[in-house]
Amino acid sequence: MNIENNKRTEVIRIGVMHFPSTILGTGDALVKDATLMAIAEINQSGGILGKIVEPIVVDIASNDYNITVQARYLISELNISNLFGGGSSSSRKSIIPILEKHQAQLWYPYYYEGLESSKNVFYTGACPNQVVQPAVNWLLQNKGNGIYLIGTDGIYSRTVNKIIRAQIKQQNGLLLHEDYISHEMCEYQDSIAKIKHIDPEVVISTLNPEKSVAFLQQYAEAGIKAQDIPVLSMRLTDVELRQLSQDIDDPSAIAGHLTCANYFQSLETFQNQDFLRKAAIWFGVDRDRLAVNAVMQSAYTQVFLWKQAVEAAQTFDVLPVRQAVYDQICLAPAGKMKITPNHHIDTACRVAEIGVTGKFEILYTVDPIKPLPWLGAEELNPNQSTVVIEMLTEIAQSIQRGWKFEKEAQDLEFTITRLLGRGQGKGRNQLAPEITRAAMSKMFKANQRLLKSQSDLLNVEGELRDANELLERRIEQRTLQLQKTIKQLQNEAADRQQAEILLRESQQRFSAIADNVPGVVYRAVLHPDGRVSMPYISPRTLEIFGISVEEFTEHLEWVFDMAHPEDRAALNEMVRLSAEALMTFEHEYRVSSFFKKVKWVRIISQPHHNQHGDTVWDGVIIDISHQKQIEESLRQAEEKYRSIFEHAIEGIFQAQTDGCYINANPALAYIYGYETPTQLLTEVKTEPSRLFTEPKRYQEFLRQIELEGSVASFEAQVYKSDRSIIWILINARANYDEQGNFISYEGLVQDITERKKAEQALKAEQEKSENLLLNILPKEIVNQLKSGNNAIASRSDNVSILFADIVDFTALSTQVSPNDLVTMLNGIFSSFDILADQLGLEKIKTIGDAYMVVGGLPTARSDHAEAIAEMALAMQKVISNFKRGDDTTFRLRIGINTGPVVAGVIGIRKFIYDLWGDAVNVASRMESHGLAGGIQVTQTTYELLKDKYSFWHRGKIFVKGRGEMDTYMLLDSKAQLRPDILDLSKEGTQSVSSSV
Repeated sequence: MNIENNKRTEVIRIGVMHFPSTILGTGDALVKDATLMAIAEINQSGGILGKIVEPIVVDIASNDYNITVQARYLISELNISNLFGGGSSSSRKSIIPILEKHQAQLWYPYYYEGLESSKNVFYTGACPNQVVQPAVNWLLQNKGNGIYLIGTDGIYSRTVNKIIRAQIKQQNGLLLHEDYISHEMCEYQDSIAKIKHIDPEVVISTLNPEKSVAFLQQYAEAGIKAQDIPVLSMRLTDVELRQLSQDIDDPSAIAGHLTCANYFQSLETFQNQDFLRKAAIWFGVDRDRLAVNAVMQSAYTQVFLWKQAVEAAQTFDVLPVRQAVYDQICLAPAGKMKITPNHHIDTACRVAEIGVTGKFEILYTVDPIKPLPWLGAEELNPNQSTVVIEMLTEIAQSIQRGWKFEKEAQDLEFTITRLLGRGQGKGRNQLAPEITRAAMSKMFKANQRLLKSQSDLLNVEGELRDANELLERRIEQRTLQLQKTIKQLQNEAADRQQAEILLRESQQRFSAIADNVPGVVYRAVLHPDGRVSMPYISPRTLEIFGISVEEFTEHLEWVFDMAHPEDRAALNEMVRLSAEALMTFEHEYRVSSFFKKVKWVRIISQPHHNQHGDTVWDGVIIDISHQKQIEESLRQAEEKYRSIFEHAIEGIFQAQTDGCYINANPALAYIYGYETPTQLLTEVKTEPSRLFTEPKRYQEFLRQIELEGSVASFEAQVYKSDRSIIWILINARANYDEQGNFISYEGLVQDITERKKAEQALKAEQEKSENLLLNILPKEIVNQLKSGNNAIASRSDNVSILFADIVDFTALSTQVSPNDLVTMLNGIFSSFDILADQLGLEKIKTIGDAYMVVGGLPTARSDHAEAIAEMALAMQKVISNFKRGDDTTFRLRIGINTGPVVAGVIGIRKFIYDLWGDAVNVASRMESHGLAGGIQVTQTTYELLKDKYSFWHRGKIFVKGRGEMDTYMLLDSKAQLRPDILDLSKEGTQSVSSSV
């Protein structure tokens, strides 16, 4: 037992019980770590109710007796009332009596075999009806009906397999074989050989997680593929799958096998991703190497669920916390976790398949599923469910006793073997009594348990038959009694039916009217002796007065007491006068007693005398608080509007249909340069058009508002009082009388002079920027960038690309000054730019002394190859106009290719429009492998141009990265070269002289 002590006093201790890795492998140790991870997270955020949670970690012993000792020590000696974990089904069942005796609570995160529901256990894993039954149902529908069952010899597998057997039978499946493997066995060749021989359609495995790894590995090594006989593993998780994928040579050998659980690591929910992020930090591994499973996430989440319940109950005591748990909801990695009254959780069923990458891929999901640990027996009527649950409990206990019997038989065999080993050297006769005594003792005890189990099973069967017969007799008797009662009631109802129908219809009509009146309908009676009664009052008293009808009837004096003190005298006087003169009255007053806010009501009442001399008032009291609020809001709105009108920074006006101002605020006078609104109205009253620099613009404004009813963002230039000119923006709308006649208009005026100046400056800058951008990128691409397309790319299946390079320019660059060098290149490339513009081609870029141009981009054209050919011929002619320092002409080496390319804009600074693709690379190779002064084209380009141009077949040449290629040299156009191509600007053709 490993107990970690905490010296701090402000702590609350909890027990964390788990099997060490030597017993159940690493899986249960990871469950412990997930629990400790949640505790650490809670402590980091301040603990619970001001206390730090101190986990007392216990390694569960492999013996049931030792498990109970450990649990009793935690609960009795250390006064710990909450245990987390618990390990196997056997260990859980062993400690439940201790939990019930000491009123302690176990939080059990494992999926288990069901047939159990203890108030001292919260089962936060899945029970069989939530995972096993839906998965088997899916399996029978999608994979086949011939089933082979294999499981670990223990309570879980034997109980779950009983459930699966019943389900297979119910759904007309076929159970071919059932196989149980002891905990100690790790070799499955015999079972795999049986599977091969029997050849089922599917294998269902309830082997524990660690055994599932060895089984699937040996299953794959035996050459059985999932497409032949798939295995549905009920307990294989992401943790074991990662180990299996690492151990097996070919992970694809296990692809296609299945598993089921309520959680898989691949879920994309926010809660799961946050859990995985925290788990990676806690376990100290990268996210791609992290492996977690359903039990780990339940162990993690249930600690937070306990925390929420403790904080809701404001105590750590078990009973209040247990009660508070039912109202808690925790968002878990697997989905919403909420404890139901049977101490289980609603959860999903997910069926997943192992993918070729060695990870689970979810195929099927059912969410959520209500927990039925008693397989639905708990949903029968109370009498039936109690009997059936007791029977199922006996069956579960019989399975446990049978399993223990087999364990003891194995222990007996082990004892005999140990005695034989210890008695080496002794004769057979000497050892026989000792062995016999030990064996007889073990066999006697085991036989007694076996007889007891058989007797219990017979008793269970007999009791179940008796209970069923008793239930049938009781149902029959109650059915007869019910039929007699119904007949008697029908006879009695027939006598009253007609009278009741008439009375009910009358009451319904009156109630419908009264209930739908928006207030309290009442009848009040003032008796001669001064008493007041109220024979009727409608049910809306709670809405008006804040009291029920019963309270209203019992305390009629409250009606007057609840009137606001300032209104009470007037109300009493109104009632008195109404009683004296039998005069209908209507009065408004405030109600304040039972509300934080004062309510306004209106009472309308009509009095009369009845035959007994009573004064009777029939009336209604209506809540008019909302109406009063509206009236107050209107008053405040008028004040606010006046304040806004007077203090607004925008000009506000009202005008007649002819444009003469009726009203104006100070801001409008200021805009027009007048000291007061009165001065403005006086000077422009008779001639409002004098404000506008263009009277036609003013008439256009009036015509638009008359025809359309409103004007938005109308801009105009106007004169100020000093005759200076400003820009204004007008927004106005028309006003109409009840007959729809246009009678006036009103609106807002803004001085936008500064904005117009800024817009003009901005426009000039935008024009500069656009011209600069057009020098860098094609116009079509610029338009796309302006429209907001950040990623600009396109594919063109048929364009022609030209690369040109100045021959021996590198040597020349070392012999001239930088200024002369740049001047030469600028003259040559400027001439080429003019040619490209004339031919409608797109210059892509220059690199050193190389020039790249494309035809058919960014705008597609059918004659792209011809245009590129014309460009190449013209470039060869133009280059002859440029001289070196030794008076020799420059020569070009040109390459052309046609094909598909991808074009787009790259970079975030210094944009460039570029091309990519094999066609570009080949065009570049045509240039680099070409002849000085020549134009080399590919076979593809040649086929497009051969009918219109003259070529010389160069033949096959070796091209780097492509091998041998058939190429052609473009000589000339068969038609006359277009004369406008050579009509270059003087600047473009001017020879560059240099003394080199």
